[in-house]
Amino acid sequence: MDTPRRTSTEQDALRERVREAAQPRGGVFRRSDLASWDLEPTLVVTMVRNGSWVRLHHGVYADRLTVDAAVTVEARHLLNAAAAVAAIAGPVSLFGPTAALACGLPVHRRALGTVHLVRPRGHDSRALRRRVSSRDHLPAAAIHVIDITDDEVTKERGLPTVTRELAAWSAALFSPPDWAVAVLDAAAWQSPEALRTMEEYGTRWPRLVGTGEARRALQHARTGAQSPLESLSRVRLVREGLAEPSLQVPISDRDGLIGYVDMLFDDLGVVGEADGHVKYETREDLLREKSREDRLRATGLAVVRWDWAQASGSMRKVAANIMRASAHSRPWRRSA
Repeated sequence: MDTPRRTSTEQDALRERVREAAQPRGGVFRRSDLASWDLEPTLVVTMVRNGSWVRLHHGVYADRLTVDAAVTVEARHLLNAAAAVAAIAGPVSLFGPTAALACGLPVHRRALGTVHLVRPRGHDSRALRRRVSSRDHLPAAAIHVIDITDDEVTKERGLPTVTRELAAWSAALFSPPDWAVAVLDAAAWQSPEALRTMEEYGTRWPRLVGTGEARRALQHARTGAQSPLESLSRVRLVREGLAEPSLQVPISDRDGLIGYVDMLFDDLGVVGEADGHVKYETREDLLREKSREDRLRATGLAVVRWDWAQASGSMRKVAANIMRASAHSRPWRRSA
């Protein structure tokens, strides 16, 4: 089929049409998709030549606007994952850190250098490795072959992805130790029973690389951490010698519930608050938090705060601040 000449207006409308059609599948499309959209497959030659479309892999493309919009490491990783899925024939799903990212779980950027995919056992993966790692625009893709079932695959961002619990567990296999705890915490926050499910994965696939590290991380995973900052802070403070704090504890005074604190070091009478970048967005947020902290201190509790900058390295100074603050706390009674 010959490629008809189009005006710039017609070409812009065509690009928008293809971009919208590709959005439900991660923003990418195959040359073979064009025919199903009543477009001539030879169109790719013209559109790639004029810079409208970008070839991500053999036979796999994305609009230039889609590629340019993927400015973060995370966005680019998901675009590469979509292209890898499109490049592979047969059943394949996102796995490991790639699946965790698609599910909205916290992933360390160090774990995003490789696109992780999983293929059910019984399918030959040798040709897949050759194809995805061919000299093209995609980074390396690791294709794992394990005995997953149909009910362990769902869809996230239009892409076949293992379930949230399996995404968290498999991401922990490839994550730095503290971040492995963070991704397991995040799955447990959404679904407390996920801890048991993820423990079963360790028994089911004991020979997967990283299983030992993931099992150790699971021992430290809890259901009450709302953010990776809280997870990393908790494990690093315990490493500095503090007793493990209680998480998301309700504190009340005579006027009622003050709120749920990130961490409570019961024996020390100290509240620990991990402040993320967007926790307080307005002046009103700050004023409310100041009032909340005043009420907490009035109960006899001391309050210690820290942020990402402090949690990114050693938490020794924060641990010392907590110990110093405990000298100024007074007897108090936990809410029922």
